[in-house]
Amino acid sequence: MRAELASGDRRALYLAWLSAIGAWALQDDDEEEYRTAVEPPVPAGLDRLTAPQRALADFLRVDADLLAVAAQASQPAPAPRKRPGKKELAPLIAALSEKEKDDLLLRLALGDEPQLGAELLRRLRGEPSAVTVPGQRSAAELLDAAHARVTERRQRGERVRVEARATKPTALATDEEAIWREVENHVACKQVARYDVAVALLVELRAACDHVGRGLQFRQ
Repeated sequence: MRAELASGDRRALYLAWLSAIGAWALQDDDEEEYRTAVEPPVPAGLDRLTAPQRALADFLRVDADLLAVAAQASQPAPAPRKRPGKKELAPLIAALSEKEKDDLLLRLALGDEPQLGAELLRRLRGEPSAVTVPGQRSAAELLDAAHARVTERRQRGERVRVEARATKPTALATDEEAIWREVENHVACKQVARYDVAVALLVELRAACDHVGRGLQFRQ
């Protein structure tokens, strides 16, 4: 995790902020306060966390729906590159101007920039800085969007269950002969538990036949 932060990866810090606003909402504090609190810059790759970052998200109890909503504003993370060796770096450093070298050495000596090494590598290779998107959403907007996502998933699941319940009787009635044979096999075992299974099958089959208009035939 320390190496990721040193490389300029700010996903761990953003996860900590998500955890904080999740806990904030649970405390039922002043709603106006977190309606005006704007998210920090959104780092790239929130939808593809590293293993240590996933472990951190679990440890901080970051809500999965809140993370998914936040990741919608996140740019794709750049593909990781192999760390260069001396042979590759030496000519690149030699090509820097004296002013650039002095500036980098001064910043290194001050020790206020743990990500300086990663920035230098990107600069030598001519790569862009780590991609972030300026934060624009409030904490309340993210929490509301996460809640809407949960509600939509529950409603979708309920629709699936309703459709399954609606189609099950028809499917059972279609397999009536097979179910009768299964009932007979259970009864033939002459065991109390198997009798219970046979009765449960017959109850379901009776309801299925009523559903498709064959209740009279079933009772006969």
